[in-house]
Amino acid sequence: MFITPYDTPAISRHLRLIWSCLGMTRAEITTCLSQLPIGCNLLVDDTQLDWLRVQAPRHTLLRKSTQGIERLRPDGSVAETMALYEHCLPSQIAHQPARAAIALDIVLSSNTEEAWEKAETLIAEGLPSQIAASALVGTAQEIALRLNDYRELGLYDAILTAPSERAPYRAVCEDLMPLLRQQTVPSERHARLAGVSQSVFGRHGAAL
Repeated sequence: MFITPYDTPAISRHLRLIWSCLGMTRAEITTCLSQLPIGCNLLVDDTQLDWLRVQAPRHTLLRKSTQGIERLRPDGSVAETMALYEHCLPSQIAHQPARAAIALDIVLSSNTEEAWEKAETLIAEGLPSQIAASALVGTAQEIALRLNDYRELGLYDAILTAPSERAPYRAVCEDLMPLLRQQTVPSERHARLAGVSQSVFGRHGAAL
């Protein structure tokens, strides 16, 4: 969120987070903006682009197109286009294009058990199984580990698709982003102490 816009992975190896505002009303987007620092990346509907260029001129705007995800310059021209993977686990991604983004739901909490309880409630309330199975669930350190799996595959842009009523805007900015900016994730020893396995199966758990 604090990386200079339009840096490519060749320049910066940090993973960038993009907040999905697709389908949001202007009131919901305004609430989102009030909780995010300047310079964030926002994926928005075409109908909101002109309004947001006025309301949030220092944010980076992206839009979804038939080609994938387009990152826009301040004048509205396309700076780059990325292929899109939606709600996929790292094991489901192979032979990705040079530039691609992954879209994932997120349930972030300061406590692992609490995060999974929230996730289970969302599943009971109808969260689709594909979205639930790939969702980023856990503490900031656990989610940083998960995101590092995608970074190792060469995906440096992650779109967070949690709807505005439960999107953890502040927690991501305050707890998760510092880990990603520093490219620090818990060591294997710390992961074991936190109950996080470095194996793909152990980290993602049983099928939801």
